[in-house]
Order: sequence, then structure tokens, then C-alpha cells
Amino acid sequence: MIGRVLLPLAAGGVQLAAALVVLGPPSWASAWDFFASSEPTFASALAASRLTVTAIALLMLVWAVGRALRAAARGVASRRRQTVAGAAVLATGLMILAAGLGHHLASPSVALGGGSVKEASQALAR
Repeated sequence: MIGRVLLPLAAGGVQLAAALVVLGPPSWASAWDFFASSEPTFASALAASRLTVTAIALLMLVWAVGRALRAAARGVASRRRQTVAGAAVLATGLMILAAGLGHHLASPSVALGGGSVKEASQALAR
């Protein structure tokens, strides 16, 4: 029973820490700009994805804590929920990996709105 309780807790904690280390802390203002703005930017889309992945990792940790408290109260952890928890931990880990890869490989984009070719070349040279 200890493995059924401690493993999801450890996995949830490691995933939350990995999301914060790989992606950095989420920027609430930029993420809100993505959801509320009529013209979201690439930076706000990245902030929204960071916020979403971090929120899912936090939700996994809260779910593991809830399972641990329930198992402590009942004295038994169910096998079916362990399978669901394992699949959810795997999916969250893959999401953190994909978001981190996208975050590190993404190049900044330049918005060219009404400028000249010379201005665009200067912006790209920066």
C-alpha cells in the first residue's frame, strides 16, 4: 500500500518541479493576454501553454494528495485508480516533455505590420 500512495505523490511532485524548471514559472499576465486579446501574440501563446501544463501538473499533485488522504482514511488503495493514475502521470510527463521541447526550440517571431523591407531586415538582424 505504501508504494500505491507514495509513488503517485512522488511522481506528481517531480512533474510539477519539472514543469517549473523546464518551462519556468507561468506568466499570468501574458497568459491572460492570450485568452482575452483579440490578437494574441506568439509570446502570449507560449505563456498560456506554460500555464496550462503547470496547472495540469499541479492538478496531478493535488489528485495524488487526495488519493493518499483517502487511502489513509480507508486503509486500502484501489487497483483501478492506480492504473488511471499511472496513465495520467504518463500523459502529463509527455506533455511536459513536448511543451519543454517546443519552448526551447521556438524561435521568436517578428510581426511585420505595415513596415518596409529595410525595417524587416533590421528587425530580423536583432
